[in-house]
Amino acid sequence: MPLSTHRRIPAVALVALAGFAMPGSPVAWAQTVSMAGQRIVLVVGSPAGGGYDVYGRLVGRHLGAMLPGNPNVVVENMPGAGSLIAANWLAHSAPKDGTAIAILPNATLFEPLFGNTNAHFDLRMMNWLGSLNSQTPIAAVWSPSPFQTAGDLFNQDVVIGASGAASDEARLPRLLNSLIQTKFRVVDGYPGTAGIALAMERGEVQGIVGDGLDSIKATNGSWLRDRKIRILMQVTASRDSELPDVPAALEFVSPDNHDVLEFLISRFTFGRLFMAPPGAPAPIVAALQQGFRKMVDDKEFRRDVERSNITIKFAGAEEVATTQNRLVASPPQVIERATEELRKTDPR
Repeated sequence: MPLSTHRRIPAVALVALAGFAMPGSPVAWAQTVSMAGQRIVLVVGSPAGGGYDVYGRLVGRHLGAMLPGNPNVVVENMPGAGSLIAANWLAHSAPKDGTAIAILPNATLFEPLFGNTNAHFDLRMMNWLGSLNSQTPIAAVWSPSPFQTAGDLFNQDVVIGASGAASDEARLPRLLNSLIQTKFRVVDGYPGTAGIALAMERGEVQGIVGDGLDSIKATNGSWLRDRKIRILMQVTASRDSELPDVPAALEFVSPDNHDVLEFLISRFTFGRLFMAPPGAPAPIVAALQQGFRKMVDDKEFRRDVERSNITIKFAGAEEVATTQNRLVASPPQVIERATEELRKTDPR
């Protein structure tokens, strides 16, 4: 259920604001924050049941115990417009006192760079907490379908399920059609990846493009164990170590399209990215970052990860910021080409 943007949320207490001098280091800043008795809302920018929801609820179960004062963390879904609704909310309406954080698709955060007039935020202003995984988007088909190898994706139409027209599951197959000449036919309108999964099982569509390997392992592990799907391609620049025999999309691209496809794929570097809103005070951000890092090393968190069949490849806030800034600073001609390719993915 979407959050009310007018709800009054009590501010997190800052000891420093009560008359103490502000220490200089982030660790010292974090020690000035008390979150006792607070309710932190962790917004998931996609529907319940998908990979982002799984990772969001994992963090919701453990982050509070790692923060000063052990606040209560509550997870709420805010889907819509390829997660743009949640991203805009975080940038402009979310409280900036530490009581609101989010997990959003990294690709969504690049929409302003491509001139999307519905994206009202600047990813460089986000306060990164860290990423729990590097995403490996895949192209997979349901086993009864006739497609056996990556080569088949270029020879006959493959009916692919997607949610909204702006979702990764809709855009990625259309980008591949344009840049490497696959023949995906996208049917959108399904409620998130969970809805696409049901459509595959019912035979309404033949596959999915853009869902992450980690997401499938966490939400539909039986697909892999029982060989209900075939993974025919990785929508990546290089092969994931878990899929050494599955070709990467960049292996099929022509020299003219290489740089733009590599840029578009690189937006998925961080698959499970958590952040606080722009403008949050430095002591609060430092406390959240420190708690997030402590959580990743916590034994109970690790046990939960193992029980849930979740993959963790942690990247801290500094690494995330460095990579994001590098991508934003890509050559203008590459960004212009990427923008044009993304515009072509709009079926309207």
